[in-house]
Amino acid sequence: MFKTEPENNFFRTNQHLCSFSKDGSYLASAFQVNLMIKNTGTFDVFQSFVFADVIEYIEWSPDNEYVLCANFKKAVIQIFSILYPEWKCKLIEGSIGLERVLWAPDSKHFLSLSDFNIQLSIWSLEDKEVRHIQNLKSSVKKQTNLQFSPDGNHLATVITNDGLDYVGIYKTSNWKISRKLMCERLSSIDGINWSPNGELLCIWSSIISESKLLIFSILSESHVGAYCPEKRKESRNVRYGYTKHLKGIDIVKWMPSGQFLAVAGFNELVVLINHITWQPILQFNCNPVINNNYHKVFNECVIHVKDPSKTSSLSIKHVLEEVLDRPVNVPILKKDGKHEPQFTNLDILEFSASGRYLALRHQVYPSALWIWDIISDCTDHLLLRNSISNIRWSGEEDRLMIFTETVHFFEWHPTNVACISTPRGIIVSDARWHARGKIVALCGYNKVAIYHV
Repeated sequence: MFKTEPENNFFRTNQHLCSFSKDGSYLASAFQVNLMIKNTGTFDVFQSFVFADVIEYIEWSPDNEYVLCANFKKAVIQIFSILYPEWKCKLIEGSIGLERVLWAPDSKHFLSLSDFNIQLSIWSLEDKEVRHIQNLKSSVKKQTNLQFSPDGNHLATVITNDGLDYVGIYKTSNWKISRKLMCERLSSIDGINWSPNGELLCIWSSIISESKLLIFSILSESHVGAYCPEKRKESRNVRYGYTKHLKGIDIVKWMPSGQFLAVAGFNELVVLINHITWQPILQFNCNPVINNNYHKVFNECVIHVKDPSKTSSLSIKHVLEEVLDRPVNVPILKKDGKHEPQFTNLDILEFSASGRYLALRHQVYPSALWIWDIISDCTDHLLLRNSISNIRWSGEEDRLMIFTETVHFFEWHPTNVACISTPRGIIVSDARWHARGKIVALCGYNKVAIYHV
């Protein structure tokens, strides 16, 4: 459970702009043009800085010594030093615009991506030099066209040139390209994802009729595996008795241990692939009807309780109650004609810290969350009254927070579930976990509340 913190643990921010440093010593938060650095022991202000415009993005350097701030509309980037507050770095990208900015793993370089992915610039804080990579593929999802390996030694990018796609792999020691992967067996390249140990790189094509996933080894510099949903559907269905097959490849997520890959298509299906044969061993379907009793279902209910301070007053309380009757229907998206998406797919697919649990949400069922235990192949279902805005796993244990942009949020643990009221009625839509998993920053639209677990 949670306990309320002192007054200085409530503060204002620009939308969701707060972030713990990698080592957990500090919390950076941005409000309008002001960047505040708070000590996580007392949450008193340690340093403060003024940015050139309204802050729209912040990011800690991996070594915890710098905070990068950006305004995308004005294409302005500023970097502030925690140890040397008088030192500053400012960059204006100008006419090429600014779409994305991020730190390199060595904390001595940062990267800026121009509008339409025309140019990736690599800036050095030491010698002030800049290097460029041209023509990153703009149709690839954000975060999947540009990715550092977990060990920080390589940068992989999806490049398109004269209508041909390839993956460029650069060494971060000198920022020179070390290999071009042409991937002739893919009709297009629509995403990349490094394995947790940085030795393997997944490369995939999303086209439903020609979807395929290739696994490239950095150590052997060769392709070591492939998965093709269309070619595997008959044998998989016969072997496991499944009646559905994956349609295309939309999301690819590694288990933290690297033993399995979760692959989601453009339907309501997720396939779990092992790292030896690169073939599916389990699959999960976001079924709208729950019939099995070994799957737990928790439904958000509203109850009226007496207010002890007012003898004749009733207060409303939200709780999660287990539903024992079967079948249970999962509520679907309400079609009002205004907010109906053109197509629907899985938009939340996240492993827990141990990798045992996989949380899923499908856009057709925006208020439902599936938490799949891949060891026992059973599922907890959370059926909520409002659409889920975000989820956050703790980095230390299998503990999950679920947010619905209301004055309460939900906590899931393998042994219990709970509905928790937010402090002062703050509408919470996201959160930031502390590195050690004992402090949480609950994020509203322009407010943050600090809680201890």
